[in-house]
Amino acid sequence: MTSQSNIPSWINSTTFEGALRESVGDFKKIQNFNVCNALGPGENYATLMLRVQIEFLLLDDSLSTQSFMLKVPLDNKLYEEEMSKWDMFKKEAGMYRDVIPEMEELYRNKGVEVRFGAKSYSLPVTKDYILLEDLSRRGFRNIKRQNGLDMQHAKSSLKMLAQWHAASAVRVAQKGPYDEAYVHGFLIESSREITQQMFDCNLKHILAAARQLPHHEEYYGKMEAMFANLTDIVYSESSTEIFENEFLALNHGDFWCNNIMYQYDDEGNLKDTHVVDLQMPRFGSVAQDLMYFILSSTQLDLKVKRFDELVAYYHQQLVEHLKILEYSKTMPCLRDIHKSLIKRNVWGILTVSCIMAGVLCEPTNAACMDNFVTESEEGDDFRQKLFFSERYLRHLEEVLPWLNNRGAFDP
Repeated sequence: MTSQSNIPSWINSTTFEGALRESVGDFKKIQNFNVCNALGPGENYATLMLRVQIEFLLLDDSLSTQSFMLKVPLDNKLYEEEMSKWDMFKKEAGMYRDVIPEMEELYRNKGVEVRFGAKSYSLPVTKDYILLEDLSRRGFRNIKRQNGLDMQHAKSSLKMLAQWHAASAVRVAQKGPYDEAYVHGFLIESSREITQQMFDCNLKHILAAARQLPHHEEYYGKMEAMFANLTDIVYSESSTEIFENEFLALNHGDFWCNNIMYQYDDEGNLKDTHVVDLQMPRFGSVAQDLMYFILSSTQLDLKVKRFDELVAYYHQQLVEHLKILEYSKTMPCLRDIHKSLIKRNVWGILTVSCIMAGVLCEPTNAACMDNFVTESEEGDDFRQKLFFSERYLRHLEEVLPWLNNRGAFDP
């Protein structure tokens, strides 16, 4: 049975028999099958995440349970007409099937066990879906996004990100470029219009929010001028041009706290970190993931005051794991990483303008992609909650002057 009306009708117990058998071994039959929404409002904008709970009879007639996480497309016009252009499910399936196992094998061949995320499973259907193990069964969980990550969780996330970037860079050095599907992320020409539409809906509200901040006159004019051309500036990142000594890797592309899960030992100590939601990978400057993660997901007292410390820690871990994997090219120095972060400040602007507000927003049923990218009364009410909350304004007050002092708004 299913628990909500928005669950696709093709999801049933028979479809899951093979995945269940792969997961737990042989069994007699499925006794109970339940599907429910796995996330609350505002926790996922682009897809529908479901938890599949199965009670089944073992060969000895005892009962056992298993659960999976199932991601399916949103059943709406916006997904069908615009978001489907990104081929998110095809990309993510390839990440789980090919890219992640390849990166994990690089470490295994050097005697190091690194696991980036959940095991994936296949279903005998032609629909778009991603089926994964339920990491919560192994004790993994998210941090409350509005609180932000403390230094311990931020560093654990950056260590995993460094391991990821290192493995992808080594893979490219050994085998050549990744498939074209993993090169552009959301920066494809057919999505320029929806990107412009999103900016048209939201940037005027961010400017209005900035006008409420003390000393905004120091950067507001430059910020307003940049916002007028932000789509073109963002899409310039799709260029293959790179800077001297710039370190390139496969960016996760959506590396924020809701896409990172943490496991703890019996004493509550942080034990392991896994990443989920691999639908926007993009090969390019690591400045993308670093800006996106630090500015969207860390606590307010870390974002600016300890930004350099976090970048230095990431760099230390990056070099350590590049050495483990015997990277054949020039090692990136810390200065090179900072040069990329300065030259690609647009990722910081994009994060603060479009991502950070959603991360900090309180749960609301209005939190959906439609209300983020379309003009409507409900959308305007949602954007009021997004961009004028006391929490978001506090973060803006810290981050906007910092970006300005880095030259981010300069032409």
